[in-house]
This record gives sequence, structure tokens and C-alpha cells, in this order.
Amino acid sequence: MPRPLRRLILALCVVALAGPVTASAATAPSPVSVGFDVSFPQCGQALPTSPGFGIVGVNNGHGFSTNPCLAFELVWAQDAANAAPSFYLNTQNPGPAGAPDWPVSQTAPQACAGNNSTGCAYDYGWNAASASYASVLSAEAQDGAASPSAAANAAHWWLDVETGNQWETTQGLYPNNAATQSYDQASLQGMIGYLQSVGATQIGIYSTVRQWTAIMGVTSAFAGFPAWVPGLAATLTQAIGACTTTSFSGGRVAMIQYPSQGYDGDYVCGLVEDPVTISVSAAGSLGFTQQLVASNASGTVTYAQSVGQPQLLVSPSGLLTTSGALAQGSYSASGTISDTSGDTGTFQVTLDVGQLVQQLPTAGRVKVSGSARYSAQLAVSATSPSVAPTFVETSGQPQLLVSPSGLLTTSGTLPAGAYHASGTVSDTLGDTGTFAFTLTVGQLVQRPPLRASVAANQTTPYSLQLDVGANLGPITYVQTSGQPALVVSSSGLVTTSGALAPGTYPVSGTVTDTTGDAGAFAFTLTVTPAAATTTTTTPPPPPTTTTTQPSPPRAVAVIGRAIAGRTRILTVTGSGFYGRPRVTSHPGTRAVVAHDTGNLLVLHVSVRRGSRNGVFVFTLVFKNGQRCRVRYVQG
Repeated sequence: MPRPLRRLILALCVVALAGPVTASAATAPSPVSVGFDVSFPQCGQALPTSPGFGIVGVNNGHGFSTNPCLAFELVWAQDAANAAPSFYLNTQNPGPAGAPDWPVSQTAPQACAGNNSTGCAYDYGWNAASASYASVLSAEAQDGAASPSAAANAAHWWLDVETGNQWETTQGLYPNNAATQSYDQASLQGMIGYLQSVGATQIGIYSTVRQWTAIMGVTSAFAGFPAWVPGLAATLTQAIGACTTTSFSGGRVAMIQYPSQGYDGDYVCGLVEDPVTISVSAAGSLGFTQQLVASNASGTVTYAQSVGQPQLLVSPSGLLTTSGALAQGSYSASGTISDTSGDTGTFQVTLDVGQLVQQLPTAGRVKVSGSARYSAQLAVSATSPSVAPTFVETSGQPQLLVSPSGLLTTSGTLPAGAYHASGTVSDTLGDTGTFAFTLTVGQLVQRPPLRASVAANQTTPYSLQLDVGANLGPITYVQTSGQPALVVSSSGLVTTSGALAPGTYPVSGTVTDTTGDAGAFAFTLTVTPAAATTTTTTPPPPPTTTTTQPSPPRAVAVIGRAIAGRTRILTVTGSGFYGRPRVTSHPGTRAVVAHDTGNLLVLHVSVRRGSRNGVFVFTLVFKNGQRCRVRYVQG
């Protein structure tokens, strides 16, 4: 069972881009910089005594659930030296297949008809965060908060991104590609969007490099959120040193998790001033002021500027001013900060003068059939809200057209492919910038199976049906590699040309639908050695032939977890799975095999309402009488 996800840091409000390294706290860390995180696994157990701060898990190990001890553990966190509790939420994006909470007819915040799309994934994350937020309001009310919503919005919120929960990129039901990564990213963005919509301003992300990359791929979309990182330290001293590492998302490393007293301990990475970039018009640079704000401080914060004069001036109280009207360009100021408790850190601020910086969206997707109606409004960070920018397209015509107001449209129906538009943007104040946008048209997405395994003596006859999604109408497959060993029909049926020797046989090609959408497919068949055959003669004759059986089936792990009162999709990994076995478990649980690839079993698991949570066992019984067992988690 994956460890519960951890979440947030106290009195700390950071964003971080590449910039100065945040300094560690002084030799002896502040008492409020060392705390713990707890959740449902600690229900009924003694909790850490005298923590500097407390972080409480809202969920019961997965989205759309509630930690049964949330209110009790919240009281524990409120009794810490820093009485402002933090919360963390489980995150996930299972996709529409077998997900009972998947939106089916939602119009806001994004339109969703129940399909596998960025809109539906965003709504799924939005709804999950909404359910968790409601759980926190209930717990705050139980604990006597005068305003549960004010208490919740003042808290720090962490979003736990781990492979132990269901994600399209990792659970085996969908291909791990750019499309599913974008759906998983959209779910996380939906959770952030909901929390921001209700007034939460301190939001961060918990993960590791390995898990983040497996789920989200390579993206800079979350670099503005602080990172809470486990697995880098075994002691408090190591945790303090780990604050200077690079995070999984590109965000500033704000907190380090490490084992402490049998619990998950957490160290806040020193006094922090968010590296920040501010835009102002050239005319507005005269008389410009901005108050810098440091986080996680005890007492008054003092600023000491070391770089950036004379154009930018930072006072001891953190007031940023200019020396006068500045020419167009970027100006940076940096230095150190300290508080009355001896905590130290660094600050950096960049002032972009007269520069218009492009905002989202910078890319879009549409089917061929809808490309003639596609439009997107481009945007830039305005140096003055009352002055509208003017866009001038320099490349991308005639397929993509950008109006002076930044409305991007197409010239008509576009063939499948990627189209790019770019140009310049300016305003009447003399501010300038550039823009770029990429539109992907008609991209078909391959679904599992992507690979299979078969014994050499079973390769003739052999067949397997490929699958492609995001299409309108029938799919046509055109094979470009893999013959003559493997043959792919126009309908996507993979067959062998005859008996194959042990080895690996890849095949690939292109796919199109009747509306012009296009994509690619790839499949790999692994042929294993045939089972050896031995002949044993026993008196009296005649001789008998005994065939050694293939290696018995072996179940390694179960991805996902069963939920009482629901039907969930669980995936069993292993080897030697053939013939769709019968799967049994404890009373009240029904498991049906939906898909069998030989080394992957996809199960639809229904659990009776009220069934207790815990660790249980699936027994897989195959048609040849062989069986194997594997543990799974319910709850």
C-alpha cells in the first residue's frame, strides 16, 4: 500500500523559478520549522507530541474519500507550536473506464460529456478538490472554528502526486503518451483551480522525480508551485541540507520529509522570499513601488540588498522602488533576508519594463471535423490593464490566422498535423513582446494492447485486435514495418505469418478515420521458447508421452484499490496469464476479468457496501487448474 501523501508548509508562501538558492535556516532550526504529517494510517494511534507544526491528510488514501480521523487530527495540528494547520489531498486521474466519479454531463468549469479529454479530466480534479474541501469545512466546524471557510482558506494545501493512486499514464488501461500525460496534468490543474476559486492561496505539490515523471512527463506548467520532497533525507540534519536540491517540478524545494520518531517528519526550508517577476510599462516605471513579502518568518524581517542598484532599490523593510524612469528591459535585485529569530534566506525580484509576456493558452487540440470552427483567444501580461495589446502575426498563415486583438482562428478545415503561428505584440505605451501558438489537428491515440507475449508453439494460429481512440467513424490501419513476421489488417487485426522462433517482433504503422484524423500505432509481440517435451517409457509398454507444462502463472502486484459500495478497475501484473482466469476473494467481493494480455489482467471489482477495509487476497484459477494468489488493498 502506498504511503499516505504529504502536503503543506506553514507560514510559507513561495513560488520559485530558477534563481538564487534559498539559504538554510541558522544552525539550530526554528522550533516551528520542524513538524510532522499524519493521516488515516495514524487513526487510533498516539500522535507526535509537541510538534512545531502539523499537516493532516484529508482523504482515506484516495480521492473522493475522507480520513475518518480528520477532525481529531486537526485538533492535534492546532495544538502545535505553530497552530496554523496544513492539509494534503490525494490526487488521481483514472480516466472514464470504470471510474464511478468521472463527470458525464458537466458544463463548468469546463465542458465534459463523459469522454476521455482534458476538459473531463480537469472537471474530475475540480470535483475531487471540492469534495475534499467540503470535508475540511466539516472538520473545522466540528472543532469549533468561527468561520470554517476562513480557516480552510488560510491553511496551506498540498497535492500529493504518487503512482500508488490511479493515473492514466501508470495504471495500464491507457497508453503512456503525450495525450494521457496531458489528461493527468489537467486533473491536477483542476484541483489547483478549485482551491484557488474558493480563496486558498498557499498551494504546493508533494512528489518525487521518479513518480512525477512517470505521471506528468516533462512539463514546466507547475514550476510556480512549491515542492515538498520525500526520500532525500534520513535525519533532520540531512533534511536541512536537502533544501538546496532541484525539485521534481522545477518549483522551489519548500519542505523536506524524513523519518522521525516512527512518523513522517517534515522540515520547512528556512526563511523564504518568493523569487518574483513583475511587469510594468516604461511610462509606469517612474514612481513604481512594490512591497516584498517574506514567508515563514518569526518577528520582523530585514532586507539587505547586494545586487541591483542603482536602478532598483530595496529598503530594509522590503519596499522596492526605482531610481526613476527606466528604459525597456529586465532589471533584477537580490540580497539576503533575516528575522529576529535568526532565520535567514535570500530574495530576488525581477522588474520587466515595457515587455509584454505571453500567457496561456500557448497550444490547443482539435479534430479535423472541428478544425474549421476552432478559435482561441491569445493573451499577454499587460503592463497596464487599461491598454489593449495589438497582435501582428508573422508566421503561420494561411492555416492559422491571428487578428489584431489576438483571436486565433483557422482558414478552414485542416488536414491532420501540427500548425504553428507566431508574431509580435505591442501596445500604445510602447511595450512590446512576442507570441507563439501550436494547434494539433486530428491526432488519434492508440490504446492498449501495446505488447503481448506468447509461447513459440502457440504462434500459429495467433491473432490480437489493436485499438485506437479519439476517432470519429471506423479506423483504417496501414502497416509500415513488421512484415512478414507480423501482419496487420486494415481493421487492426494482428496475425502471424506462421510459426515464429523465440524473439521480439515489433510492428508499426499509421491509422486514419473517415473524417481525416490520423495517428500512429506500434505493437510488440514477444515469443518465448516452447515448453520442452519429454518421453517417458514405463513397463509394460506401450510408451507414454509426457509434456512438461509451461511455467505456472505468477501474480506480482495489484495496481489500484477496491472500494466498498463501488465498482473499480484494478490491474494485476505478472506473467503466464492466459485464458481469462476465474478470480475470487472474500465474501461480498466480485471480480470479473475484462482484459488479459498474458502479463496483465484488468479486473472490474465490485465490493458490497459496508464491507470492511483492509488487505485481502485475490485467488486466480486458470482453466488448466493452475492457480496463484496476490494481495490487494480495499479502502
